[in-house]
Amino acid sequence: MKNKLSVLFLLAGLFLGQGLIAAELPNSLNLVYRANVAGINIGTLNRQLRHIQNGHYRVASETNATGIAAILMNDIYREESEFKVDKGMIYPLKYRQAPDKKPEKARIATFDWDNKKVSLNNDRVYDIKPGVQDPASFLFFWMLTPPQEGEKGTISLVDGKRMSQYEFKIIGHEKVASLWGEIDTLRIERQKEGSPDKILRMWLATDRNHLPVKIENVRPKYKMTFTLEKAEGLESGKR
Repeated sequence: MKNKLSVLFLLAGLFLGQGLIAAELPNSLNLVYRANVAGINIGTLNRQLRHIQNGHYRVASETNATGIAAILMNDIYREESEFKVDKGMIYPLKYRQAPDKKPEKARIATFDWDNKKVSLNNDRVYDIKPGVQDPASFLFFWMLTPPQEGEKGTISLVDGKRMSQYEFKIIGHEKVASLWGEIDTLRIERQKEGSPDKILRMWLATDRNHLPVKIENVRPKYKMTFTLEKAEGLESGKR
């Protein structure tokens, strides 16, 4: 269950888009997702975006287990990220993820865009180029560069433990139920290279900044579903 819940922090990852003019990020945005496995609620993911100054943003996330999951995992996982926006592109600066009770388990990544390197606290260092994201900046990266139907490609993600490359493709438009009622979405699938049995599916609200309203994390032995149940501050970035 612990491994399943840790996936909450990788979900922010999301692909969006539409048009040639990039959208603007809200100055303040609060999101709450509810997670369930086999129809059983296991926790929530709370994510806050704040504009600091001069194109710099901070993201703070908190994962809380509920029910049986809370018994198995008596802790709160927190995630923090800082990034800057330059000419419609997000550049991650700092990333940290750790359980409250075990700070020694923290995963930390520091991005050096002058030298095009990212350094992790496990002594790993990777070369980076524009487009590389961390799990928290990932969602907002796609809000600024929405995807087109039929598009496919790859994206690199640094999660504080390693840098991985993912393939993604835009499946097409689908109607889904949401906190705003039935809405139009773009369905996207993301797959880690070399792992065909691990898929992340996302449904992005096309008229609400392409926020994901539903996410499915499919694994060989389980499927975890995340449903957006609260969104505050979206209007300021709405197209």
